[in-house]
Amino acid sequence: MRYFCVKVEDNPIKMPVLTCTTDYGLKDPYAAMLRGRLMTRFPGWRIEDISHNISKFDLLEAVYVVKTAYSFFPPGSLHLVDVGFLPIFGQFTAPTYCVTCIEGHWFVLPDKEGLIPQLSQAINHPVQRYPFTVPQPMPGFQILNWLDGPVGMLIQSIESNPALEMAPEPWAAPVPDQSTRWIEEPTVIDGVLVGKVVYADHYGNLHSNITRHVLDQFANGKAIHILLKSVRSNENKVEKIHGHYHAVQDNDLVLLYNAGGYLQIALAQDHAYNLLGLRVNDRVMIERIG
Repeated sequence: MRYFCVKVEDNPIKMPVLTCTTDYGLKDPYAAMLRGRLMTRFPGWRIEDISHNISKFDLLEAVYVVKTAYSFFPPGSLHLVDVGFLPIFGQFTAPTYCVTCIEGHWFVLPDKEGLIPQLSQAINHPVQRYPFTVPQPMPGFQILNWLDGPVGMLIQSIESNPALEMAPEPWAAPVPDQSTRWIEEPTVIDGVLVGKVVYADHYGNLHSNITRHVLDQFANGKAIHILLKSVRSNENKVEKIHGHYHAVQDNDLVLLYNAGGYLQIALAQDHAYNLLGLRVNDRVMIERIG
């Protein structure tokens, strides 16, 4: 199964990193409780936060944030994602977690359809699941039960063997993830590249699902128009992608690539989400000129 996880041999980490991404927020004690449990149980790991301000129940937003951030951490890191779920009225099924390893990074995240393909561009990327019932002394805080059980065992195994390629038993053997619900990739419709806004950050910048690679391939060296559904009628069409936020006057529209390589819509020194009226899932269309 050597294809499953890249071995970590170069630049070994003296203290491995464990990141947390949740929708707990910072007002309540939950993020501190999670960090405290991790520090107590795994003193050999450095605990870092990616974000605790994911929109409530929004797993896709959590995965987008982690996907954008994880490569900035050293290989061998483990990224823990815990976002609430919306149960069906009158039914309760305790949330479960799955494990995967991508480019030398471990991920523990809710076992929901379609999340693994968001992280990996590989179709049917291998994923591991825990085949047994996890005891629930804390039914209202499931991730702590898993940290005391199978996830905790995995973390200890990685610490003792940084070159580990798959979660050891009793985790089940890796199987191809059959999920098909990806973060929608841009499509070409009648000669127009059609993407959408997938995330709005704290500054009001809007991030699309259009990568630099996809746009460059589509443009093929030609000039482009980027069409937006903005409430500011004079800013529904953009012809240039800039290199930084201050390439235009304050309050003017600026398009640039974010650190993850995705096309970003912003207002210089202002809040694009509030002032442009664009929202997550709104279309971003690009047409070739000439």
